[in-house]
Amino acid sequence: MAASETPPTLNTSTIDAIDELHSVGNRIHISFGGGTMTSEAYAGLTSFESTIANSIADFVIKYDLDGIDIDFEDTQAFMNSATYNGVDLLVKLTSELRKLLPSGKFSITHAPQPPYLVPNNGMDGYVDVMKNVGDQIDWLNVQFYNNPPWSSNPAEIIRAVQQFGQLTNLSPYQIMVGLPVTTHDAATGYIPVNEVISDIIDPLNNMKILEGMMNWQFASDKDGTWGKAIGNAMGINNPGT
Repeated sequence: MAASETPPTLNTSTIDAIDELHSVGNRIHISFGGGTMTSEAYAGLTSFESTIANSIADFVIKYDLDGIDIDFEDTQAFMNSATYNGVDLLVKLTSELRKLLPSGKFSITHAPQPPYLVPNNGMDGYVDVMKNVGDQIDWLNVQFYNNPPWSSNPAEIIRAVQQFGQLTNLSPYQIMVGLPVTTHDAATGYIPVNEVISDIIDPLNNMKILEGMMNWQFASDKDGTWGKAIGNAMGINNPGT
């Protein structure tokens, strides 16, 4: 959404779905960004962080949502090869959002790819994002899919949760392990749910450093089987979103 664009609206059926999900204890976030958001579009947001934050916050409040998830995937903006600085944009946008969406009532989350959290690899923008505004971010939905060597490698995922949890302003309890629901949801990274439980959840639970899981994507868990199995393994009776 560019600074000059009119914020989108939700239709009646979507509003009804939000009410239904809320009625059974789910929290619902709007997602901002995504894999199709271009570097040029992000560049156009610079210097308009306050305006964009106001539009997002107005949308969240208008539709009784619970927060915002920032899905930033412009790797070039962390490597000084874009026309803007990705860290600066994310820090300013997060700070402006937190002013408008107070902690406790609203959640602000981000969905980085794992390499963004590996120090000194040339694309480690989220190391600096967390240093600057990690205390304003509730949790990270880390995309452990389409990202070798983490994709489909439980040992690497466990190691990453341990390592990322030692970064400044980031604890393991802020890291949600993101995995695809089906083989069709990502090019790499699918792990059968029973193996997710035995090879990732159980070891991290034993270390007492697993706070939650994220799946891509919610629509693929049509009967809730994935969410229920994961929730039960974590001792959650009503897995939310």
